[in-house]
Amino acid sequence: MYKYLFLVTCIMRVGTLFAQTDTTKILPEVVVSATRNEQLIDQVPVPVTVINKQQLQSMGAVLLQQVLAEQTGLFITANHGTGVQMQGLEAEYTLILLDGEPLIGRTAGTFDLSRIVVSNIERIEIIKGPVSSLYGSDALAGVINIITSNNKQTGVTSIGARYGSNNTYTLDGSTRIPYQNGSFTAGVSTYNSNGYTLGNATAPTVPPFKTATWQSRWQQDWSPKWHTTLSGRYYAQRYNSYFHDAKGVVDDIGKEKDMNASAQISHTPGKDFRQVLRLYYSRYSTNEEMRYQQDKSVYDLSFFKQQYLKPEYQADWQLNTQHQLTGGIGYVHESLEATRYDDRMAFNSAYIFLQENWKPSTKWNILAGGRFDTHNQYPSQLSPKVSVSYHINSRWRILGAVGRGYRAPDFRQLYLHFNNAAVGYTVAGTKLAADILKEMQQQGQIKEVKIDPTQVKDLDAESSWSYNIGVEGKLFSSTGVKVNFFYNDVKNLIDTRVIAVKTNDLAVYSYVNLKRISTSGAEMSLSQQIGRYWQLSGGYQYLRSRDNALYQKVKNGEVYTKDAGTGETRALRKSEYFGLFNRSPHSGNLKIAYIQPRLDIDANVRVLYRSKYGFTDENGNNTPDLKSEFVPGYATINLAAAKTLFRKQLRLQATLGNLFNYTDAQHIATMPGRIYSLGATWNFFHTNHK
Repeated sequence: MYKYLFLVTCIMRVGTLFAQTDTTKILPEVVVSATRNEQLIDQVPVPVTVINKQQLQSMGAVLLQQVLAEQTGLFITANHGTGVQMQGLEAEYTLILLDGEPLIGRTAGTFDLSRIVVSNIERIEIIKGPVSSLYGSDALAGVINIITSNNKQTGVTSIGARYGSNNTYTLDGSTRIPYQNGSFTAGVSTYNSNGYTLGNATAPTVPPFKTATWQSRWQQDWSPKWHTTLSGRYYAQRYNSYFHDAKGVVDDIGKEKDMNASAQISHTPGKDFRQVLRLYYSRYSTNEEMRYQQDKSVYDLSFFKQQYLKPEYQADWQLNTQHQLTGGIGYVHESLEATRYDDRMAFNSAYIFLQENWKPSTKWNILAGGRFDTHNQYPSQLSPKVSVSYHINSRWRILGAVGRGYRAPDFRQLYLHFNNAAVGYTVAGTKLAADILKEMQQQGQIKEVKIDPTQVKDLDAESSWSYNIGVEGKLFSSTGVKVNFFYNDVKNLIDTRVIAVKTNDLAVYSYVNLKRISTSGAEMSLSQQIGRYWQLSGGYQYLRSRDNALYQKVKNGEVYTKDAGTGETRALRKSEYFGLFNRSPHSGNLKIAYIQPRLDIDANVRVLYRSKYGFTDENGNNTPDLKSEFVPGYATINLAAAKTLFRKQLRLQATLGNLFNYTDAQHIATMPGRIYSLGATWNFFHTNHK
């Protein structure tokens, strides 16, 4: 029944869909994610990247990870789903928002980006650096806000189709119908593929799948002071895979569902005050069934269901021309039921945030604020942040920010109870570890206790202090430059540790606050208009990452490796310490675009580069140092070309990804090799009526 909830907004206003207006407004580009209210992008005192609808279309991308992979400083990872790494911090530290609300359903901390298709996305806002002062947990590295609506008053209905490699095809349909006092939007998208198999694998790398996404939004101005928004989204996926077991072939069939619904009431009693009441609900579930092909007997059955409910109140008060206050209060109830949890789990938290935007002059913009979170499972958290920008002149400005971010322990780290029957190891969340270990000792299953489980019962949230300083502006009238330096110091990092050894010589794992890591580096991006039709843009990131405790051991000569020349064991030299796994010191992107408005043609070539990075630890010293422990550096080239016909009603596009067919079956499951696609979109522009 959940997939029909989003249609409530359709039913409520079906009678007004064709009452339209010819009012057209051209608004300057604004961002909302960085401050929770609208500000011009060149005024926001934090690093922000905006990817607009035109850029999304020119790439010919289908999924969100394809878009993010081409952004400076972002890496796509494949650990329990396709995630995104930002400023050297893993996917679990980046908060993914949909129209300002969090998306749930993370596996081992990773939100799988393949659940988001881009056909109905209007723009994407990327904020780098902690935003816990506004959004709380999981915003330690930054925020990616996917925005599906805009303020345009042009009515349009679009129908699109795309076909490509691996028998992959998409069908999209959307409509935006503005009328005198509001607007209605709705869209549906299907994405289907036969998947692919890399190398000599005996099972699909990505199995055949079918997905569908429905979403709608109704916005209504009841008066100049009152405005409401109702929106809903439903996503469903089914995949069919298989793998080989000692007893034969096992069929693996999985289903995934994701539903979001929100209601918002905003009241603007005067030009200097605005208040908003939001109610957001999300439900995510999976069901997986594994059976032997031969006799249909059960290999494994599992389910996962997570629910999230959040009411929130926010107020914006313009005290005078120099001071604006933003504050809010909210409550979150989150619950989880799953095969690997003994009982139904629930988290309850409350929060309050306050922010002042001070503009002492036209050159200065100062943002200071913080958020206080209380939780029923871990200590309260205070997340302050200060951001400053200063316009040196009309072309250049400098900006800097310092803030604290945090990430709360999740259900898995607190309450997981998992016994791997096939392999033989056990994983226990910290809240259950002592009882589980005691029961296993009574049953004679424990050979040795490594860590007293009572020491890991109270798990603290991970926290960081982050520093960003940068400069942006124009070298020439057609040359834009952005440079940002960053440093992140993460404490109380939650890590997996062996707390006991079983009589079968396999481990019992749990979680501890143990390490301290740091990431630092610099990002630079450049854009250049060349003549009337050519555009050049690119970016580069230099990244350093460090496990501080391990690095100190390296300096003390306490970490060992095997010499490649002599084969003898020796101390690892400080110059040989590479850093954390899955971090490339160098990465870059380059785009050359040709846009000919008179002929309605646009084409582009995009080059992506990533230097080598550590992948595995073969010699047990917790750092990549052997040649076989690294993924080699690589570069890929993507092409896209499009032609618009019939007064911009028909758009034809062809894409060719990974031109030189680069693959690495052992390390990079998300790269299927050379892929092509052909697509067409037809737009019906509505005649507006008052």
